[in-house]
Amino acid sequence: MDEHGVRTRELLRDGVSWRTVYGERLHRPFFGMRCATEPVGHVALCRAAAVILPGEALFSHRSAAVIHGMPLPRWAEPEEVEISVFEPTRPPRLRGIVSHQLTPDEHRWAVVDGLRVIAAQDTWAQLSTRLPLPDLVAIGDFLITGDEPYSQQPPLLTRAHLEAAVRRHGRRRGVTTLRQALARIRYGSLSPQESRLRVALEDSGLPAPELNHVVRSSDGDRVEAMIDLAYPAARVAIEYLGDHHRTDTSTYRNDIRRRERLVDSGWDVIFVTAADPFDDVALRVRRALHRSSTR
Repeated sequence: MDEHGVRTRELLRDGVSWRTVYGERLHRPFFGMRCATEPVGHVALCRAAAVILPGEALFSHRSAAVIHGMPLPRWAEPEEVEISVFEPTRPPRLRGIVSHQLTPDEHRWAVVDGLRVIAAQDTWAQLSTRLPLPDLVAIGDFLITGDEPYSQQPPLLTRAHLEAAVRRHGRRRGVTTLRQALARIRYGSLSPQESRLRVALEDSGLPAPELNHVVRSSDGDRVEAMIDLAYPAARVAIEYLGDHHRTDTSTYRNDIRRRERLVDSGWDVIFVTAADPFDDVALRVRRALHRSSTR
């Protein structure tokens, strides 16, 4: 049996007993197919769905976002598989699968790890009706930045790809939010929470912070720190600490040493965690900027 599953009729055709096919040993994520192990994670569920989907179907919307590795907020992670077909093909009606019909001129598609999926830039555009602006900005930052600051791999897309997608989707519901998000996407954000925090600071009326500001030693020979979000003129540093900063001993100690070096250099350092409401963070940053202005 294929690791992702087999159609029920093919099992019966190949001589597998009725008792085995319809018994409890095999898993049935979708009607009309069986698999030996239960799919774990949404991508595995998509692979199981691909066994019974028609050849013209493509994974789309939130399922496509997961396949592309986009940083969806937890509340938006899909439970059901979402697919699309292009007009005039009629979308299939299958239990556990949400189907859409799309206009082909508005969308591009790609193959990702063997799965036919709506292209990343058009998936981002599709999400404009599902996600608020900060999340669209965070995904846009991810798409044009990737891991490039730390590797030689190019980002998934360029800003031009996103601009073209917005033009193609100019008549869709949610395009106003999409255009607003496009204007605020910036290269260099290294985590979705940093992107969301930056948007929150700007929405509170604060100036746009600099991303990944490098602080060097007084002689310029070594890098003392790279700050997530910074106001260099005011020497205010904002560091977002994910859970790995707390659970990894080495990372935790490096955070403390980096903060001490920055404080010794005259920086006001603000640590932010997932428990901190962004409105409170904005107030702390505003106070820090005020302290700087009065020094």
